[in-house]
Amino acid sequence: MIFSKQIHLKFVILLNLNKNNMDGLNMKKGESYKIKGFTDDEIANKLLILGFLPGSTISLQRKSPFSGTLYVNIDGNRMALRKNEAAAIIVDK
Repeated sequence: MIFSKQIHLKFVILLNLNKNNMDGLNMKKGESYKIKGFTDDEIANKLLILGFLPGSTISLQRKSPFSGTLYVNIDGNRMALRKNEAAAIIVDK
């Protein structure tokens, strides 16, 4: 278990080195992105269960003005994300 977490963290660090990657908070409305990985293991577990898998297509539908909730389309399904959940997703065009 510990070994797999270390591999996951190394994978995330390598993804962060690529300048084309960004977190889910910086997505632009209507543009499609591919999920590359996650920065937080706890949030990653929750999002993986919900279908936010590496390689899945995600696009921002809208942002709510005050609460910071992001409404996204993930492989044809609409979901709402909190700011901290979106920030834990690493995406790439």
